[in-house]
Amino acid sequence: METKYTKDGKKVVVLGKLNNTQWIVQEVFIVNGQEIPSGESFVETTLLDKPAKTWRENEAAKLEARMVSLRKEIDWLSAERKILTRVKDVASLINKATEKYRNVDIYQLDRLLAFMSGEITHVVYDLEIKELGDALEMAASNRTPRFEGLKLVSLFGCKRTDESFGLDYRINEYYDGSGCWTTFYPCKSYEEAVEKLDDLIADKKATEELINLKERYGLVNPTEEKIQAYYKKQKIYQKQRIIEAWSKVEKMELELKEIGN
Repeated sequence: METKYTKDGKKVVVLGKLNNTQWIVQEVFIVNGQEIPSGESFVETTLLDKPAKTWRENEAAKLEARMVSLRKEIDWLSAERKILTRVKDVASLINKATEKYRNVDIYQLDRLLAFMSGEITHVVYDLEIKELGDALEMAASNRTPRFEGLKLVSLFGCKRTDESFGLDYRINEYYDGSGCWTTFYPCKSYEEAVEKLDDLIADKKATEELINLKERYGLVNPTEEKIQAYYKKQKIYQKQRIIEAWSKVEKMELELKEIGN
């Protein structure tokens, strides 16, 4: 049987055609979960393939869609409000700090905030560059600085040579802090770590280790002038070692002659 829908949403079966504009239909009811045509037949002039939505239903659907959109907008605005409030609070805190402590090192403050917010990706320590993740997983030993968790990173307030004060990040070779402390430098990227390492060795004289570091990381320092001075000094030292060695050989040869005589 062919089923259709009336303008008011009733599901009906078409029993027959009365004329060109009218059909004889019977309403379909659900009985025990089954659709069964029942009741008196009647005449309809308009039949639809799908149930027609009333104006009220259409308006309700539009309102529901609008409500969903508004909820999303409210959630977005709420999140933005929290962010703006936090930014405002942080800015206020920084302004208070800089007003009260006019000599505060902005770089030190930025580094501390970067460490707390998870922006640090690499560290420089003992003339080495490591990713923070790798550094944190380093196993502890008697002679290896402990990076196993941020709780083992200590922050020291230190007085600089120019009489200013700053913060040093250090780690200890032992759990209880009874061993030697190693200063390390937190950086926001590998490139920044390379720059920091370059700065750390800028004032140092060239050595074999620093020359190898320059080749390994593509550093500017030590300069070619320092490298040439180092090699010149090494040649002089080697020449002196050779002279001393020959002198010892000659002395031993004389001693052997005297024993032979």
